[in-house]
Amino acid sequence: MASVGLNTPLGLPFTELTELDSTNIYAMNQVKTNLAGHGAAFLAQKQWAGKGQMGKVWEAESGQNILLSVVLDPKKLIFNGSDPDPSIVSMLVAVGTFNFFTRYAGDETRIKWPNDIYWRDRKAAGILIENSFRGPIWQWSIAGMGVNINQTSFGTELNKAVSLKQITGKTYLVKDLAVELCKHIQDAMDLLVTEGPDAIITLYNNALYKKGELVTVAVNKVIKSVTMCRVLPNGYLEIENENGIKESVALGTVKWLP
Repeated sequence: MASVGLNTPLGLPFTELTELDSTNIYAMNQVKTNLAGHGAAFLAQKQWAGKGQMGKVWEAESGQNILLSVVLDPKKLIFNGSDPDPSIVSMLVAVGTFNFFTRYAGDETRIKWPNDIYWRDRKAAGILIENSFRGPIWQWSIAGMGVNINQTSFGTELNKAVSLKQITGKTYLVKDLAVELCKHIQDAMDLLVTEGPDAIITLYNNALYKKGELVTVAVNKVIKSVTMCRVLPNGYLEIENENGIKESVALGTVKWLP
């Protein structure tokens, strides 16, 4: 049973900005001053304080990549009367971004937990979801996405990052792709409210980076060799040790190791 208001698509209105600190900061300020609501999208050519997961900085050349934030109203993500969990919203944005990138880069694209987009073993996009609460009431989500499009040099991250241009050899119109990205996230949101969280979780896990493979991670600073199993509805990562014992670990407790 879908919630009302889905006729307000993501990406409307769509605002282009030349330069600012962070599209997430800008979007949240617009929401807090009642200048933006559900669906509003903000695309920047350049940001000097781009935000990544775990306090990392997202760096990108001016005008070469998608630096986009969209405003999501949790009240529009209700399935059968149940409010969504923030982890599900994070997953649906990852699924939408994955579907968008796969359309151009092909089936070697994966979602690296919690919500980076990888092509082969290189990072193509990062996602940061920031939520606003008033007491126990979840008011807004700001979904920020940095997607490498036309940039071909990444400095010290050269061997860790990749762009669509590097993959395909083509140059793209960044705004057009940003508008398309909004549509893919809208499709994932529609799937959530019509078919429920399980549909999103299934798509997410189908695309999970290193699923079923042995990886080395540090869990609470303890180095372990584990098999990647799946991501649970609460957003935790399920891993299995060499003795077949499974455990679920939270974001912030795990560090990927080479």
